[in-house]
Amino acid sequence: MTLRAVASGEARALAQLFQLYCYDNSAWSGEDVLADGRYDVCDGGLAEYVHAPGHTAHWIEVDGALAGFYLTEPAMAGTLAVQEFSDFFILRKYRRRGLALEVVRRVLLGSAQAWLVATFRDDAAACAFWQQAFARLPFASVEAYDDPALPQFQLTVLKPAA
Repeated sequence: MTLRAVASGEARALAQLFQLYCYDNSAWSGEDVLADGRYDVCDGGLAEYVHAPGHTAHWIEVDGALAGFYLTEPAMAGTLAVQEFSDFFILRKYRRRGLALEVVRRVLLGSAQAWLVATFRDDAAACAFWQQAFARLPFASVEAYDDPALPQFQLTVLKPAA
């Protein structure tokens, strides 16, 4: 498995893969496609993850093939500056191989900074994955964080092991 930054010329491919991410989430989100057959995603906003300072967009590749992506962005958890692991997607073909846990291990545990993981409460599969990851990986701390302005999210602040 390789983690590779999405290059400037690949923003369109990211937007296309993000449509699959939205499709996958529609089972619990109830979101419908628009009249043009696409989910309501701002492609320009996605491109910010490629260009904006502090934001990142990475491909997850297996044997040179795209297997998914993850996005990160600067955020705050109260007064604590964190990096948010904001969107994370593995194509179905590559699931159940341990890739997601390995991505979390490399990215979150491979960093000295605090992280925020925001999981939609209605996304049972994602909530289960993260609970398993929190239990299996050696984070220095895993703390629930409550933000009354974001009741749809289960928020967790993580500090990597020292």
